[in-house]
Amino acid sequence: MTVYCIDTSSLIAAWQERYPIENFPSFWNKMDQLISDKRLIAPIEVLNEMKKRSDELHAWLKARPQMFRELDDAIQLEAVRVLTQFPRLVGERKLRTSADPFVVALARVENLSLVTDEKPTGNANRPNIPDVCLSLAMTSMSVLDLIKAEKWVIG
Repeated sequence: MTVYCIDTSSLIAAWQERYPIENFPSFWNKMDQLISDKRLIAPIEVLNEMKKRSDELHAWLKARPQMFRELDDAIQLEAVRVLTQFPRLVGERKLRTSADPFVVALARVENLSLVTDEKPTGNANRPNIPDVCLSLAMTSMSVLDLIKAEKWVIG
């Protein structure tokens, strides 16, 4: 069974733009089941970051603490490696977030499928998660790719 490590961008895009809970409750029930089955996880930094981005989504996520991994030594060391290679992954650009290196690190440490709705920039000076994944020979997928991989029918 595939285990997914999800980025803040995917959660925000799903909640606010693509699958609002009031219109797609079955989608969120399926996400909740993945969380309950320990197949959808994220570093604790995603929850911390969400506090600044969406009160409603933060509350929904906070009610699912089993989803979040603390930043143990292995994750922190891998995040340092990622940031050493890609120092601009975290920057001052608008919406540039602090969770990104930890999402990549957790996915690498635990060999997880990384879910992000960021788009690649193709620019080493302004990389997004897909750019880092490509460079590190990791695969990344969108929420829609996750839906297809899980063979969900929403409707």
